Amino acid sequence: MANFKNKQSAEILNSVYRNAQMAYEAGSDVLKHCKNNALRQEISAQVSRYKSVAGQARQELARRGEAAHEASPYVKTMAKMGIAMKTAKNQSSANLARIMLQGTTMGIIDMQHAVNRSHAAESRIRESAERLLDREQDFCESLKRYL
Repeated sequence: MANFKNKQSAEILNSVYRNAQMAYEAGSDVLKHCKNNALRQEISAQVSRYKSVAGQARQELARRGEAAHEASPYVKTMAKMGIAMKTAKNQSSANLARIMLQGTTMGIIDMQHAVNRSHAAESRIRESAERLLDREQDFCESLKRYL
């Protein structure tokens, strides 16, 4: 049972790592187009948090002898191209907030699936992922005022 528990904990940690890494990269790309200081500060703080979360998840995976799984190069390229296309003509705060909301929502869904599939994972890993999901929901709420 311990091996199964470890695999499920690793699944959650990998989902957290993959999503935080993608969010860090996408948020950094969105910031290049952000002219609204309040929105810039909010996204910057979140990007910094994503970088920290990705690092913590990667360290925990390494401590367990597990490799951290990043999103595929294809997915990363598509996200980068999507941001470039969506900001080419419209760099308004509302559009940037919408882009961040869409990405954050996709990350929430992926992480929630991992948590839901991993009932036997260590409770501290599940609780940590659930706290992260709550913070992601809060970030979504804060972005809504820019729409």
